[in-house]
Amino acid sequence: MTDTKKAADTKKTAAAKTKAPAKKAPAKKAAAPKKAAAKASEGQQVTINDKTYPLDALSDNAKAQINNLRATDRLIEELELELAVARTARSSYAEALQGELDTMNTTLQ
Repeated sequence: MTDTKKAADTKKTAAAKTKAPAKKAPAKKAAAPKKAAAKASEGQQVTINDKTYPLDALSDNAKAQINNLRATDRLIEELELELAVARTARSSYAEALQGELDTMNTTLQ
């Protein structure tokens, strides 16, 4: 058997192993989180421009936009943290450079 044929046979065997049907969760268990989420949203309110709205009274589109805003706010917070780390690193590099330049200046004189 050639190396190419062995590789093809290996690929077929691997493909056959991956084609095994996946076990699906029962429909009742999949629906349970939605019910829990619906119960959790009951009584919740959101304030937009100093006006409070019951979350369950908002349209699906409005809820989607709120989720988009929340996700964007989380991303901004993460980026601000990364920026703070980068600024701290830059400050350290600048201090190290200044120390190196000070050392060079004393040795050059």
